[in-house]
Amino acid sequence: MIRWPGQIASKKVSNEIFHQIDLFPTIASFIGADIPTDRIIDGVDQSNFLKGKSDKSARESMVIYIGNELFGVKWRNWKLLLKEMDSDGYGIKKMAYPTVYNLLVDPKEEVPELNYLNDTWVDFPLYQVMEDHEASIANDSGAPGP
Repeated sequence: MIRWPGQIASKKVSNEIFHQIDLFPTIASFIGADIPTDRIIDGVDQSNFLKGKSDKSARESMVIYIGNELFGVKWRNWKLLLKEMDSDGYGIKKMAYPTVYNLLVDPKEEVPELNYLNDTWVDFPLYQVMEDHEASIANDSGAPGP
C-alpha cells in the first residue's frame, strides 16, 4: 500500500503484480536517484503503474522462495508450485507433480489444476520464468566487494 497525494490516486485496486523488491527502483525513480550499475537489481521501476500512467504493471512474473528454496513461480494470473510445506508447517517437501493454479478462477488456491486441462499451454511461460531466473543466478557474479 502506498499513499502520495497528488501523485498516486487513492483507493485504487489492481490485480497486477507488484513485488516488494520493486520498491527500491520505484522510490529511486520518484526521487530521481541513480540505481547502482555494479550489481544486478531484481526489482523493476513501477512508478508509471503507481502514478496511473500505465494500467499494467512493469512486472509480469515473479519467483516464490521460502528461505533459500525456490518454491514456485507466478506468471500473470497463473501460479506453479514445485514444493509444499509439511503438515506440521516446519519442513518443505518436493511434490511429485507441480501444482498449477489459475488465480482468477481459484484465488484462494483451493482446487489445484481447476481449468488447467483447458490451458496446458501455460506450462511454457511458467517454466520459462523459472529457467530465466535460474540462468540469471548462474550469470550473477555476486555482490561487489567493499
